[in-house]
Amino acid sequence: MNDVPQPDVFPAQWLKSLEALPRQLTVNVAGYSIAVSVTRDDLTTAYLPVLHLLTAALGDRRRVVAGLAGIPGSGKSTFTAVLAVLADTLLGMGRLVAVGMDGWHWPNAVLDVRTTTDEAGRTIPLRQRKGGPESFDVNAIAAAVRELHDPSRVVSLPVYDRRLHDPVPDGVHVGPGTAIVLLEGNFLLETASPWDQVSSQLQPKLFLEHDPADARQRVIARHVRGGLSPDEAARKFELNDRLNTDVVLATAGNADYVVRFPRTR
Repeated sequence: MNDVPQPDVFPAQWLKSLEALPRQLTVNVAGYSIAVSVTRDDLTTAYLPVLHLLTAALGDRRRVVAGLAGIPGSGKSTFTAVLAVLADTLLGMGRLVAVGMDGWHWPNAVLDVRTTTDEAGRTIPLRQRKGGPESFDVNAIAAAVRELHDPSRVVSLPVYDRRLHDPVPDGVHVGPGTAIVLLEGNFLLETASPWDQVSSQLQPKLFLEHDPADARQRVIARHVRGGLSPDEAARKFELNDRLNTDVVLATAGNADYVVRFPRTR
């Protein structure tokens, strides 16, 4: 696993082209409008090197389907949303489309009637492990990625809405004008079955590094925004998100490149 090349590997004119762009961008993340501050260091250390890496991977092909993984709360959705805004300016509107893996969560109605086991081997409702590897329709993700590799098609994909706490079908459409599809999600680097049918189709594969303690606080705050008390949110993290964090960290070495910001975000 290599660091994303730094920092003079992207076209020099890109920074000039972004001079008029506000340093605080508003992006949509899972149904919420999020304000994101983007510094020059952020651009030169993370965003533009990643964008250059993806355009280089494209070469003379018509489309690249890449993957970005990271632990819960690492900022994957926000990172890819900002990258898409930058790409609209630098590459042209819609040339890069960011897609969240969370759109392939099994709906709550399905999670409520299925079961799994906890760390002690006890049977629990699958809803309690929502966000875990078993709570996704992995076959559907793999099928969608296969479709995305055909740039002549219009592919309709689901998105996750944190306000509804459920996926929404046909929330994003990827057409022939899109050259780069960047899929983000927790388990995209997993090489064990059934996730290998997804990870094997993604190239390049990136891992977004983030401090686990800060990511934990972000996830707990997200649960509080979703309606839980702080104590309930902390308990949910311990029983669910902590387990997912461990799984994701175990797959980080499968990335081709690691993305690091110049400071804790």
